[in-house]
Amino acid sequence: MQNNDFLKLLDDITVHKQSLFITGPAGVGKTHLLTAIYNSLKAQGEKIVLTSTTGINALNLGGITIHKLMGLQNRTDMGYIGFMKSSFLFRGITQRMTKVDYIIIDEVSMLRADTFELINEILKQTTKSNKPFGGKVMIFTGDFYQIPPVVKSWEKKQNQWLFSSPSWQAANIKTIHLQDVYRQEDKNFVKFLNDIRTGKWNPKTAMVLEKCVDRKLPKDTTVFFSTNEECDNFNIRRLNQIDGPMYTFEAEIKGKRNHKYKHDKEAIVRDCIAKPILQLKVGTRVIAISNDKKGRYMNGSVGYVTLCDQKNYIVSVKFENQNEIIKLRRYVWARLGFDGRPKAKFKQIPLLPAYALTIHKSQGMTLDAAIIDCKNIFACGQLYVALSRVKKLENLKVINFHKNQIIVSPEVKKFYSELNKYHIN
Repeated sequence: MQNNDFLKLLDDITVHKQSLFITGPAGVGKTHLLTAIYNSLKAQGEKIVLTSTTGINALNLGGITIHKLMGLQNRTDMGYIGFMKSSFLFRGITQRMTKVDYIIIDEVSMLRADTFELINEILKQTTKSNKPFGGKVMIFTGDFYQIPPVVKSWEKKQNQWLFSSPSWQAANIKTIHLQDVYRQEDKNFVKFLNDIRTGKWNPKTAMVLEKCVDRKLPKDTTVFFSTNEECDNFNIRRLNQIDGPMYTFEAEIKGKRNHKYKHDKEAIVRDCIAKPILQLKVGTRVIAISNDKKGRYMNGSVGYVTLCDQKNYIVSVKFENQNEIIKLRRYVWARLGFDGRPKAKFKQIPLLPAYALTIHKSQGMTLDAAIIDCKNIFACGQLYVALSRVKKLENLKVINFHKNQIIVSPEVKKFYSELNKYHIN
């Protein structure tokens, strides 16, 4: 996005109080734009809160979950508001909303329509305003083609996509549809990925995938699995094949008890991408799960362990495409409270064994190469998320693939075909 366009966008948000939806395929810079908006509004002294639909993403962004901000438990029905009003929750949220004018919700595709309706009503009642979302400026980011909302098998829901909500229709939300992909430079690869994203199965798409099936890649290339069990078993097996001692790095986890029954530190253990106990050997292929402030590595950079200093919590890594060996110390993930202060901290070496990752944990990463095991793919957009992590087509291999694994919601296709593109870049 050009600087003039960005300034106009900020003007729309702050002067015209325009709510926005930032969307587009993987690798177009949605997170980059989101961060730029947040930092600019904060620098202007605006009252803004950064949230996400998942704990993992909230930790990575340095925000909180929308469920925590709104005081939501597992309820999605309007009857929950009556319960809130009879408890301390309603007063707490009301006080919170006096300190917020702008609310960002990232990974919004995972937010169910009924939860969205509930959030809208809570904001209206806590602000005593009949305006959509109580007059708050909402900034939504995400791609409905990638991650669907979770609807349990026993729930009879007609359409839980957020855009089917009456609140979405009534809010006059304008769309920024980013379309220039920066992660992949090959236009043919971008076209192939977009065909997978939108569920287009044609002879050309089939031909590209067939080439990926028989491709030979190095033995240590990262494999994407759909389940944690597959991933953990694969990593343990590969670690055991390396000669030498195993080094163990235990995370330092601190947290205060919140007003409910669980500790914040229990929540940060659940949500943090890092492991409470990280086991490595010299020679282990690892992947970085944070960005280096000096720019020497980023989330998704891959390399090999050259030294483990268990006593001082230091792991030295030779990253690919880097000449120097880099010492990694413990990184801090923080679970924030409503006031923006940490309620729990998770300190750990920001590395994982890179032999296998779950597709879910790969979200937001960029890898040079990967093998996608499609065997247990079951959800809309899951295959696309995995394929789009890789920068070059020639470094992509696919196994256990069937075209039925290209799963796209017809409601999502219809939504994007009718989308009113507020700004295209």
